[in-house]
This record gives sequence, C-alpha cells and structure tokens, in this order.
Amino acid sequence: MRFRRFFTAAAATVAFGLAFTFGQGQTAQASINSDAKKKTYSGTKSLETLLKAAGLSYNQFNSVANGKKYGSRFGYRKGVGKPEGIVVHETATPGATAWDEGRYFNDNWTSVYSYVHAVVDNNQTIQLMSTDYGTWGAGPIANVRYIQIELCEVSTRSQFVQSVANDAYYIATLLHQYNLTPSRASKSGTGTIWSHNEVSQYLGGTDHGDPDSYFAKWGYSMSDFYSLITYYYNKLGTSSNSGSSSSSQAPATQPVSTKTVKLMRNSYSYDAYGKKLSVKALKAGSSLKVYGSAVTIGSSKYYKYANGKYVKAGNIDGTSRPLKHNAYVYTVKGTRNWSEAKRLKGSTVTTYGSRVKLAGKYYYMVGFSGQTALYLKAGNF
Repeated sequence: MRFRRFFTAAAATVAFGLAFTFGQGQTAQASINSDAKKKTYSGTKSLETLLKAAGLSYNQFNSVANGKKYGSRFGYRKGVGKPEGIVVHETATPGATAWDEGRYFNDNWTSVYSYVHAVVDNNQTIQLMSTDYGTWGAGPIANVRYIQIELCEVSTRSQFVQSVANDAYYIATLLHQYNLTPSRASKSGTGTIWSHNEVSQYLGGTDHGDPDSYFAKWGYSMSDFYSLITYYYNKLGTSSNSGSSSSSQAPATQPVSTKTVKLMRNSYSYDAYGKKLSVKALKAGSSLKVYGSAVTIGSSKYYKYANGKYVKAGNIDGTSRPLKHNAYVYTVKGTRNWSEAKRLKGSTVTTYGSRVKLAGKYYYMVGFSGQTALYLKAGNF
C-alpha cells in the first residue's frame, strides 16, 4: 500500500479523490452471491478502539497534526448526519488487511490527503470515523454527499465471498441507519449506491475506476454487488425514505419475518454499530417485535426492532450456565425469595444480560415469577 500517491491539492479543501491501480481479469467465478448469502457477518470494530488496545495513537481525521490545522470536520451538503448514499471503493493493495489499511489511513492522511469512513476485509469491518461527517474519498462533489467505504483485495475465492458479504451487509446497515433505500447511481446524479467509477463517469471531480477491475478478476460486477446489498437490506427490514431517488433497478419488496419476544431485562437501545442511543430504556417484562434472527455487531449479538435501533440479544435469548452449587433465589433488593425453590447443583439455568450488583453482591437475572424478577448469585455459576 505504500506506493499510493494521491492528489496534491490543498488539504484544507474537500476536493480529494483516491488513486488506485488495478489487476486484470481471471476466469469468471459462478455463484459468488449465492455463497455470500450463506455467510455470517464478521462484525464491525472501531479503529480508535483497536489502536488504543494496541498502544497506538488515534490520529483523528481533520484534527491538528504536527502543528498544522487541516480544517474542521465537514458535514454533508444537506447537513451533518445526512449522507445521500455510499461510494464503494477497493484498495488496490493486494493482501493488505482492514487493520493494515486502517493504520495506513491513520498514519498518513495528513500527507496523502485521503481518508475513508471504513475498510472491510474477509475478517472484519473497521470503522475509521463517524459516518455523520464527510471524508476525502472521491473528489469534491462526492465527498460532501456520500459515505466512503474501502473493500480490501484478498487472494482466494472464499475470502472474496466473505469480504463482499461483509461489505454488502455493512452498507445495508448504513442505508437503514440513514433511512435510505438502495438505488443505483445514474447519469442524472441520483442513486444511493455508487462505485468510484460511477462517480468519475457521472459526477466528475475524480477519474478513477474502482472497484470494477478488481470485481472482474473474480467474475463479479457492480451490478452483482448492488444485488447483494439489496438482499441484505431486505433481510434487515424495510425503511422508508422520502428523499431517495427512483431507480430502474428497484429493490425487492419481500417482507422480512418478525417475531414478538419478551424482554427479560431493562434494555438499552443501540445503533447499527453497537453504540448506545440516548433514548429511554425498554422495560423488562414488556413485549417487543423484532426482525428476523439476531445479528452480530462487534463482539455481541443484537435484535433489530426499529429502523436504526437494536437491543442486545442476551436480554431476550439469555445464556445457559451450569450451577456448581445449590443456589437460593433472590429479589431485586438482594433479599431471599422464600416462595421460590432453590436451584440445584449441576442443573443448567438460563441467565439474561450481564451481572448486576444488588445489595453489594453480584447476581444474574434468571427470569420472572409473575411480575417479580428472579436472581441467583453469580458465584454459584
């Protein structure tokens, strides 16, 4: 990746696009999407968190670096938190992982004048910064309109299948988060899904052709990728968008399965990246309609229950744990619940959520008796 050189315009503007080179084709590979649909999303992680865990510094985009101010963060043309779509890139650095790319952008954006929101490979998605703000990804016109995402170049078909599955799923979550519906880029400038090549062809301000050549290497195309995005978008549930443009390739409209579940714990709400939302907690014991099966975000599983809103699956499904001691049952006040029989050593009990501290000791919530929550001491598991 070190060979990259980018536009040399002043860094304080938003007029930068990414420059890439391309490999040339191989024989077509069939059923990439069919295989991708069988994959499980590998999860989203924060670059800042990963860097800090590795003892490295996070070089926030558009901060002051080496005594030089590179400009304040900029919103999209319709405002902060209002992207109009997503631009799909590929890295043109064969073998470089999302972690490699994330560190590269972190270390070099002040000299190469380029940055993106996220990088994706077959193992994970790493988000570099908030998608509420623009980055220097595809020239001055696209930068103030679209989220920018890089797909890493991998070396095997199985890695490619998993990487495009990860990329398409992540993009689908972004569409839902910002109340956008899938539509292809068009010459009129409409559409929510753009390749970097389509930005070059239809909007200008950049002259690069990714990810077309890299996709072609695997017998794949941007149309195939758009179809995969639409598949995941529909699996995650439908959302309305009064501002999106129509497309000749309208997304499918098959309904997503729903089920009504019971919340076993008071539950915070989270966004599509696992960030806690500032909304009122959902009450334990209440019923909730969720979409489809649990999805993995970061290291945890969540259920989607509304556009851009998720709850932790552990507060619904629970975790089975064996008891190593006989265990008495307690109330939320940490006092013995005499109406409940003790749970026996060697039996398996389902717990909900993480440990809680009641009257100075740690417990797991294990269910309800009527409207009364029941707890067992954590030390008994």
